[in-house]
Amino acid sequence: MEGDAVLYLQLHKLSGVKSQEDLQHILTTLWRTRKTGLSPPDKSSLHSLLSLQSPAELDPVLACLRSLMRKFVHQNFTSDDILKLFPPDLSLDLQSILILLFQKYQNQWKEEISREQHLLPRTRVSHQVNADLEPSFTSFPSSEILASLWPRQDEPFNRFVRNDFGASTPLTADTNVSHMASISLQRDVGPADNLFNAFGS
Repeated sequence: MEGDAVLYLQLHKLSGVKSQEDLQHILTTLWRTRKTGLSPPDKSSLHSLLSLQSPAELDPVLACLRSLMRKFVHQNFTSDDILKLFPPDLSLDLQSILILLFQKYQNQWKEEISREQHLLPRTRVSHQVNADLEPSFTSFPSSEILASLWPRQDEPFNRFVRNDFGASTPLTADTNVSHMASISLQRDVGPADNLFNAFGS
């Protein structure tokens, strides 16, 4: 996609990072704050590590990295898949370091997402366990559930990609857990009414 290609040009700005450890810190900080967004101290720290000239340059770079992380974790991109997204003139050293770090954390991040995902269905259907009826589950594509586990992130990320580069979709999903819960609740009304009618008359 043209919008993605423009977004990944932001990887050139990683050339200001002085060491692999610094780049690793940037990625782990983005992962740690994936649900909450970056705090002002985090933003200040990452801006310093990236050696950017102005604070306005930070959000696009972080949006680019978050996009790559989601592809590795949620879409099961391989190293070869990710390499195809890199700008062709990105330094080979930087490409190698990024791939190495994504591979290093991919399994750990997937395990964390899997644990979080397992907590969702149990809370949605736990009140149906005692019903003597076939529970009706609201089906959601796995990608929709995974997207709900990713934060809305910092709004400037979305505005940057959507408005300045014309990407057709925002980087974050519009679905959220409360929306899912409300749908599930509506679907659960039927069995409860049937149970009352069976024993209350």
